[in-house]
Amino acid sequence: MTFMIRMDQCPDGSWGVMVPDLPGCYSWGETREAAARNVVEAIEGYIDVSREYGKLLPDEARGARPDELIEITIGPDLADDDLDDVLHEA
Repeated sequence: MTFMIRMDQCPDGSWGVMVPDLPGCYSWGETREAAARNVVEAIEGYIDVSREYGKLLPDEARGARPDELIEITIGPDLADDDLDDVLHEA
């Protein structure tokens, strides 16, 4: 599955991440790379809980266009070293 994420740098230098396709799915990291790794876990958790409760996943993103969109591919065996393969600039 592929999701677009929105990344915003916070005033303290950390990075906040949201997944427009998955309402309420947020994460963060002290660096951009850490935030990208963390959001993969958040997406996987969101999907697991949604399936557990029989909720359907949204088909398309909603909301305003962010300044930066990044495409994230969720696979079964993502390792931290694979970050370059995970992040694709939109």
